[in-house]
Amino acid sequence: MQTQKIDEVFELYYENMRKSIKGVEEILKINFLEKDIYYKMGIDNLNALHENIVDLLKHTYSPREVRMKLREIEYDEKITQETFLE
Repeated sequence: MQTQKIDEVFELYYENMRKSIKGVEEILKINFLEKDIYYKMGIDNLNALHENIVDLLKHTYSPREVRMKLREIEYDEKITQETFLE
C-alpha cells in the first residue's frame, strides 16, 4: 500500500517536471530559431534533464533519499546563481 502511494507521488512529480520541461522547450521555440545554437543547446540540456529525471525515478531510492538529492540540486543551483550574478 505504501509503495503504491510512493509510486503515485513519483508519477505526479514526474508529470509536473515533464510539463515544466515542455514549457521551457516552448519558450525556446518562441524566442529562438530552430537553427540557432542557443536553441539547440537549450534543447540538448532539456533532453539531458529529462533523461536524468527518468533515471533517478528508475532507481529504488527512498523518498528521503530523493528529497536529499533534490536539496543538493537546489543548493548547487543557489551557489551557481550567487556566483554568476555577483
